Amino acid sequence: MITVVALTETIPSDHTGHHPARQAGEVRQSATTYEEARDRIFAELPDGWRVIHLRTV
Repeated sequence: MITVVALTETIPSDHTGHHPARQAGEVRQSATTYEEARDRIFAELPDGWRVIHLRTV
């Protein structure tokens, strides 16, 4: 079993980098393979959010 942790954040409304309502989060998924855990994370990611970084624990 492998656990993948994704650091996530809300997608900014423009390219300026100014995002006063930014929210950050962390999502964990466990599966038999890295690819399966990663795919579960992206499948469950809410609209308006993006993955910043993936790591295994």
